[in-house]
Amino acid sequence: MIGLDLDLSYLSRYFNISSRVMEQYQNMSIVQIMQKEAENGNTQAAEFLIKITNDPNELAKAFRLIEPKNRLLILSNMNKEDLTKIMGFLEPEELILGLSIFNQEMLVKMLELLEPESLAAVVLSKMDSDKFLKLIPEDYLNEFLMSDNINKEMMIKAMEDVDENELQKMMENFSGESCYESKENIIRQLGSMNDDNFMKVVLCAEKDGKEQLIGGLLRRKPDLFEEFSTEAMAYPFRTMQKEEILKSLTVLDTKEMLPMVEDLPQEIMALIATQINPQIFAKILCSDFKNIIAACGIK
Repeated sequence: MIGLDLDLSYLSRYFNISSRVMEQYQNMSIVQIMQKEAENGNTQAAEFLIKITNDPNELAKAFRLIEPKNRLLILSNMNKEDLTKIMGFLEPEELILGLSIFNQEMLVKMLELLEPESLAAVVLSKMDSDKFLKLIPEDYLNEFLMSDNINKEMMIKAMEDVDENELQKMMENFSGESCYESKENIIRQLGSMNDDNFMKVVLCAEKDGKEQLIGGLLRRKPDLFEEFSTEAMAYPFRTMQKEEILKSLTVLDTKEMLPMVEDLPQEIMALIATQINPQIFAKILCSDFKNIIAACGIK
C-alpha cells in the first residue's frame, strides 16, 4: 500500500464516512476502505473508484496531490519507464531545476547523453564554432576530420579558408621538407592525391590549420557540427560553473532533455518528477495508472 497523507475531511464529506470511522481504516488502501463501506451499505462509497478515476479534480483533492510528499510517494512506486513518461510532462524549467541537484562534473557527463543535434544546439548557444574549436583538444579535431560523412571534395573546398602558411606547414610535416608553394598549388597537389594519402597529409596539419579547415567546412555546411562526438561537444563545459551549464539548457525543450535523466536511479527520477503540476499529474493517474490509484491508502 502507498500510505498517503489524505484529506480525510474530503472523504468524510463526499463519501459519507465519519472521521471516527476513517481512523479505523488506518493501513488500508482507499479501494479496500470503500469496499468495506460498500459492504456496509454505503452506496456513495461503492461508486468511489468510478468517480475518482473519471474526475482528475476529485482525485487531486482526495489524494492531496498539491502536497509534494504525496506526489513523491506515488511516483516512488512507478518503474523507470513510467517515470520517464511522467517527466515528459514537466516544463523545461522544472526539469532544469531538477537537474540542479547534480554537481558540475555529473552535469557534463549527462550532457554527453543528449542526442548530437540537441547537444550541438546547447554548445552553439554558448559560443560560436570558431571558439569551440580552440577550446577542444586536437584529438577531437582529428576524429571529426576522419568522419565518414566528410569527404575529400568537401575538404578541398574548405581549404580556401586555410592560411597559406598553415598549408605549407602541413606539407612540410608530411614530407619532412620545406614547402614554399602557393596555396593554389598546394590545393591542386592535394586534389590529385588518392583519398588515403590525402587524409595522411591533412592529419599532419598543425592544430591552427585543422581549426581553419574545420571552420571552413562548418561555414559551408553547419550541420556537420553534429559529426563531433558528444564527448567532444561537452568538453568546453568542463571549465564552466554548474549554474552556467544549467542556463545553457534553456535552449532545449523537455523531450530533448529526457536522455539526460532516463537512466538515473529510480529514486532520483521520482524526486525530479515530483515537480509535475498536481492537476496534470491527476489527469495522468486517471488515464494510465488506475492500479496506482487503487494501491493508495491512509498511512
